Amino acid sequence: MESFERRKYTRTLRSFRIKIKLARTSKEVDGITQDLSQGGAFISSPSWPTFHKNDQAEMRVYLPPEFTGQNNTLVLTGPALVKRIEEERQGVAVEFLRELRTFQPSL
Repeated sequence: MESFERRKYTRTLRSFRIKIKLARTSKEVDGITQDLSQGGAFISSPSWPTFHKNDQAEMRVYLPPEFTGQNNTLVLTGPALVKRIEEERQGVAVEFLRELRTFQPSL
């Protein structure tokens, strides 16, 4: 049986700090990306039980200077949707509602 990658975007397995603000509660939680692409991420977080499937969230992804070539950490902010909660991996899979490259940058 042939396997194939059906993802639209290439993933990077580098870990980045992330903050997730849930629209439902306005609570902000910290996490670390396990994989990241233009279309979404898997995020491990000690707060994973806080999440529910289909939660709307605002993501802040912190990209360090050595990754971006900038002088400072670049913070990208944009909308996402929680697609899955994975208890065994203690994290959540999120789908970005627009490509990561279109997230609002700030320093």
